[in-house]
Amino acid sequence: MKSLSSVYAASLFSLADEENLLSETMDELLALRSVFLENADYAPLLDSPTLPLSSRLSLIDEAFGDVSEYVKNFIKILCEKKCTHLFSECVKNFEKLYNKKYNIENVTVITAFPLSEALREKLTRKLSDDLKKKVILDLKVDESILGGLIIRTENSQTDASVRARLDAIKAQLSAEAK
Repeated sequence: MKSLSSVYAASLFSLADEENLLSETMDELLALRSVFLENADYAPLLDSPTLPLSSRLSLIDEAFGDVSEYVKNFIKILCEKKCTHLFSECVKNFEKLYNKKYNIENVTVITAFPLSEALREKLTRKLSDDLKKKVILDLKVDESILGGLIIRTENSQTDASVRARLDAIKAQLSAEAK
């Protein structure tokens, strides 16, 4: 069974695709997701039954005056259904559809130290070739992995960190000692 957020996202995706506004809509949704995350009280306010619907819709018009009509109306529909709290999940589902259509893969890469621009570009090219997709890197630094890297895609994780290798050796030695 599809989640409510995936149904809403698919509807907006279909409309944006039909109107050739996918990229613009994706950009706006990502920007607004940040706004909703930074203002955690806003979605519950828009879902609140104690505030009349007309007031809640006016708040949306005031807060999102610069946003396209499609995205603003999408937020209004969520508000009317008291589902504004699902906005971030809707964006996530819209992004999945967008990435599938444009053959994009978001990849998180964790390293022990920041990568140089040259290494980032080389890694992006290598991952793009391996995955046969356009790769968007999300780089994170975690000194506890000591060296190497961890690569996470939507469907898999490859841990080529020094920490993982040391843990494997430790486990092997412990097993042999028993």
